[in-house]
Amino acid sequence: MIIHANVLSYLIALAAAIILGLVLRLPLLPDKPMRDSWTISAVFPTAVLAIGFYAMVYELGYQGYIVALITGIITALFSKFILEKIVPKVDVEESHE
Repeated sequence: MIIHANVLSYLIALAAAIILGLVLRLPLLPDKPMRDSWTISAVFPTAVLAIGFYAMVYELGYQGYIVALITGIITALFSKFILEKIVPKVDVEESHE
């Protein structure tokens, strides 16, 4: 199903999440190597969650730039304070044979 929405609303949610994530001192990118990193950052998963949450809110019937801004703010706060409690970090045991 294709979501027909104003692209500017998605960009507002994305920008709000990234900017507030940086203000909350989330790192911009995950630790290196990125594919093995479980660090919460402003780009992943904060920005991805902002786009996804706005898509869900849009499908519920709430639209507009203010809704996109609020969604981005809530997503950044969610990533900073709540996400690690819901999905804890993975304990990786490094064993080299």
